[in-house]
Amino acid sequence: MPRGKRLLLAAGTGAGLTLAWVLFSLAAASWITPALPGADAPAQARLLVWVFVVGLGLMMALAWWFGRRLDALSVERRQAQSHRQALQQLLSEWYWETDAAHRLTVLRPPQGAAVRDWHFEGRLGRTLWDDFGSEPELWSAHRQMLDAHEPFLGLPAHRREPDGRSSLWLLRGVPRYDAEGRFTGYLGCARNVSARAELQFDRQIGMQLLDTVPSAVLLAESLPTDGAAPRYLIRHCNELAARRIGDSREKLIGRDVLTSVGRVAEWPLAPVHQRLGLPAPDAAASAPPSRAWEAQIDMFTFEHGGTRRQALLLVFTPPTASADEAAQLERQAAERELESFSYTVSHDLRAPIRVVEGFTKILKEDYGRSLDRIGNDHLDRVLGAAARMNGMIDALLALSQLSAKPVQQQPVNLTQLATYILDDLKRQSPERAVEVHIRPGMTAQGDPTLLRVVLDNLLGNAWKYSAKRDKAVIEFGCTQQDGRTVYHVRDNGAGFDMRFADRLFGVFQRLHSASDFQGTGVGLASVQRIVRRHGGQIWAESEVGQGATFYFTLGEAKRGN
Repeated sequence: MPRGKRLLLAAGTGAGLTLAWVLFSLAAASWITPALPGADAPAQARLLVWVFVVGLGLMMALAWWFGRRLDALSVERRQAQSHRQALQQLLSEWYWETDAAHRLTVLRPPQGAAVRDWHFEGRLGRTLWDDFGSEPELWSAHRQMLDAHEPFLGLPAHRREPDGRSSLWLLRGVPRYDAEGRFTGYLGCARNVSARAELQFDRQIGMQLLDTVPSAVLLAESLPTDGAAPRYLIRHCNELAARRIGDSREKLIGRDVLTSVGRVAEWPLAPVHQRLGLPAPDAAASAPPSRAWEAQIDMFTFEHGGTRRQALLLVFTPPTASADEAAQLERQAAERELESFSYTVSHDLRAPIRVVEGFTKILKEDYGRSLDRIGNDHLDRVLGAAARMNGMIDALLALSQLSAKPVQQQPVNLTQLATYILDDLKRQSPERAVEVHIRPGMTAQGDPTLLRVVLDNLLGNAWKYSAKRDKAVIEFGCTQQDGRTVYHVRDNGAGFDMRFADRLFGVFQRLHSASDFQGTGVGLASVQRIVRRHGGQIWAESEVGQGATFYFTLGEAKRGN
């Protein structure tokens, strides 16, 4: 605030206080005069004048103090603002601020930025995901964090530059709050890491490619020698090459490449010696077995430490496996993965369930007589939930073993199953008013435990995502389409954006914030796999705020995954 305005405000405040004191003095006079009946008029007048003068002096002193205080606060504010601007100018990154709707309100390029970077007026007023949002799928996850007002350090974002290029940025931000604790926006920094990312890519992409090829690959560097034949030391090798040589990748770095290659009987040495201009190896050592690996050797020159050196790239490709061998390898890999999954489910997930079930049984046996009917009913529900959890674990194990045995086939009363599930949901939330419509007489052929998982997830989601409706409506029915039965679970809840429907059945993929609706993001993925294992399909239709409908069909169960 300019000094003139501050003085004017102080003077106005003093005048107001003085006027208030004058009115108070007149009121005091009307009270003092009758209170001094023995005093003459001059004495009364002197007393009134004394009261007025003293009050006026006090008011002027108060006005002077208020003006000085206001001036000091203004100086502190100017100093803080100047300090803040100085810190912003010292930043080596872009500085930005947003309002509560995540719209950019402040942008400041770093020290020494190009002239074109200072023309950022058109970016102000845009949301972060509009300005740094050339990949909407990436920001769909970021926006949940922004809406939750969480700080973020190193949030990646791709921005479309004016020249059409896509640049990679890292954003850091912390939320701001006013004096009353209301969220007012974010402030943070942004750093363009495209150049660094490209440099890292240039340095690492070659190594990454070497690690992904299905061949044994070694990269060696020549050592400077005094006229003698150069030695090549290993600088990089992929996992397959290290495994064939019989040593770890870390230990192979720096070793002589010819010595290391000679340890593998299947790798032919003659092409390597020929490419290096060395004498051919002994016939016995160079004679490959009947099914030897193919060798490809390339040499190239590069700059290192100001000197030119040669590099040697050796690629040993294994012989093509027969169809039976390939099938055998695939079965072995599937069995190892299945064993790992089964062990995790059987031991890591069952352990806490056994604890819950065991202590609940002890509590019921030892203290059941001391509890009333409601207490014992709660214990029975815990035991029932533990039993269902064990059943779900069994179903997951059975699901992982479908490649070895078929899904159990028997008639399943879907109407009865859905009724049990919704009755249980109503008991858990008796305060909710939910209108439920279940078509009678719906049956299907399938695995009852797995179909229970399907309906548990679909009806549970309908119950959860309609929780904010005053009168929720949940429907489970079926129709006939093209000679097949299409089941559907419909609700009038939150719904979702169909643009992200392709992520709906992915593992750990969620379309709603965890603060709005709790969940792990694995339920629909399990549902899709179970439906497919029953020879059916599942899909969804929805509109934000208008609920969602999940359709699925069931056919004959298939083998395999």
